[in-house]
Amino acid sequence: MEYTDYSSWKGWLTQIPFAELSEVQNIKFKKQLERFHIPYKKINALEIGYGNGSFIKFLKNNDSKVEGIEIQDSLLEAAREFGIPAQRSINDVTCGPYDLIVAFDVLEHLTVEELRSLFHKCKLLLKKDGVMLLRFPNAESFAGLGAQNGDFTHITAIAQTKLQQIIEPYGFKIERFEGELIYPRKNVVHAIRSVFRYILMKGMGVGSGHFFSTNVIALVKNI
Repeated sequence: MEYTDYSSWKGWLTQIPFAELSEVQNIKFKKQLERFHIPYKKINALEIGYGNGSFIKFLKNNDSKVEGIEIQDSLLEAAREFGIPAQRSINDVTCGPYDLIVAFDVLEHLTVEELRSLFHKCKLLLKKDGVMLLRFPNAESFAGLGAQNGDFTHITAIAQTKLQQIIEPYGFKIERFEGELIYPRKNVVHAIRSVFRYILMKGMGVGSGHFFSTNVIALVKNI
């Protein structure tokens, strides 16, 4: 897949400086991790596809060690200048084993065979009690269509059962699977969504707790 000028299209390094972490992002990361009971202070972490580095900055602010993986030269250089070990491939990482492996908006860029290879490698790099935190477009609802189809580098649509089917052979299980935490939450919008969700689930027998979520979050446990 061709990623020439991808970071420019995203505004990374141009519109948004590397490792910029807004107060909203900081609170959202904190709330999402605490919601899933994931430690984030003084841990050893690996971020796959760290992009513009906001989560890297969050981890460093919490005295954690972090290594990153990216395929774009400009992002590799930016991370190294920021003092982060950054590699082009998961086969080149050097700082494991890891307490936490994170992949935000990454899985949808990979083929099923590439996903299998990724999880096989993650199994070898993750501590026995370690976890993976994954975010990707919601393939179980129309709500995720824009996110999945709005980028030509997106290859694979992922639902909960498909993810379980892919990871199970490598000794992983899905501990939690739900809509991405929204912060700040707009109470009126949330109330309207709750009403429609109730109608769909109870009245028509369709939908799920994350039916109206654009992106979903999966907590994957090493077993």
